[in-house]
Amino acid sequence: MAELTEDTRQQCDARGDKHAAKHKWWAAHGVTVVRRKLDCGDYMTDGSNITIDTKKGLDELAQNISGRNHERFKRECVRAREAGLLLVVLVECVGYERVTDVPKWTNTHCVKCGTRRSAGCNPRDTRGKCPRHGTRKPIQGPRLYKAMQTMSDRYGVEFAFAKPSDSARYICDRLGVRYE
Repeated sequence: MAELTEDTRQQCDARGDKHAAKHKWWAAHGVTVVRRKLDCGDYMTDGSNITIDTKKGLDELAQNISGRNHERFKRECVRAREAGLLLVVLVECVGYERVTDVPKWTNTHCVKCGTRRSAGCNPRDTRGKCPRHGTRKPIQGPRLYKAMQTMSDRYGVEFAFAKPSDSARYICDRLGVRYE
């Protein structure tokens, strides 16, 4: 039976497994998932030089690249590079198949509200600020795309995209995990 290592910091608990679809797919295809702490990424296999970090959509990726989680994400990229690992960031979303699709993305979050389009906020407003709060608008597709290219150039990070329903298969294929 094939074995895949999942980081213990991946949120899988009694309150709701955010990765239930992947776990169900792996169980149905004969892949054993072993949980242990990984220094970087969310998924690996023994002897591989690839680690995969999953992001639930471009919103989460934007927070990691230019938001409040930037320093943590950068440290993870550096750790992977220093360990001789290729860090693949798998963005689980529909409608995006490659990095070159990212510039068409529109971030609909207000920096101040932290929520999607609260009353009066219009993230698509071209003035550059939220009309309700006067705060700088969050990163948009073209700037996120450029930041992704910088992360790739600087740290050797690779970005990939898969529909949530296809991410378990992508992880196995990329890591060379055999499945039934």
